[in-house]
Amino acid sequence: MGKRKDAAELARRQREEWQLGQDWARWLIGGNQPQELTLFGIVLEPGEVAYLQTSAHYSRLYAGSGAYSTSGGLFVGKPGMVLGLMAANAAVNASRKAAAKRNAQVFWRDQQTVPMIATNYRLMCHLPGRGWLSFYYNAVQEFYPDPANWTITFGFQNAEPMRLGGLAIPTLSVLSAWCVLGDRWQQEPGIAPLIQAATAPAVQAEEQQGQLEGRQKNLPRIPGQD
Repeated sequence: MGKRKDAAELARRQREEWQLGQDWARWLIGGNQPQELTLFGIVLEPGEVAYLQTSAHYSRLYAGSGAYSTSGGLFVGKPGMVLGLMAANAAVNASRKAAAKRNAQVFWRDQQTVPMIATNYRLMCHLPGRGWLSFYYNAVQEFYPDPANWTITFGFQNAEPMRLGGLAIPTLSVLSAWCVLGDRWQQEPGIAPLIQAATAPAVQAEEQQGQLEGRQKNLPRIPGQD
């Protein structure tokens, strides 16, 4: 019963967050500005205002150094013991080399759930041990919102790509598109389902909402929601 109850609760929250993303899209399409948030303890830049405060599953795409150290030495003793030590040492070095090769591959790293803030200038993510990191919209070179799969990916000029996931992604996708793309934000294909639902007549919107509710159990797993 516990798992069934948790699944039902997650589906309910998914519906609410998807609807909230539609509401944001409808509000911005109407020519409105996002409502400003009041933050305490966070010092923003002149002219900067906060729009959204939430949490997200954070990860970065990069390769490790691939560096490793080898063990060695002079082995003294009976031939059988020396051969055994040499074989064990070779196995250790081979294992380190294989681990370094895996480490050198490019994949999503630093996966964790972090507090985040979206402003009119940037996304801010708070990492343990590093504090608030800033990702400015004017440094974004690639932008892939995918609210249908609860993720959004950013590529930057001088930083590793960042992927965010979680329940807030429908809202964050709409808001990020509006901030990153400016007047072109409504043409972003990744948020097309939210735009279409936001601009549909009331009856059609109700039908789409019913279809969405019927598909909730088939929605992809939200990153960071196990």
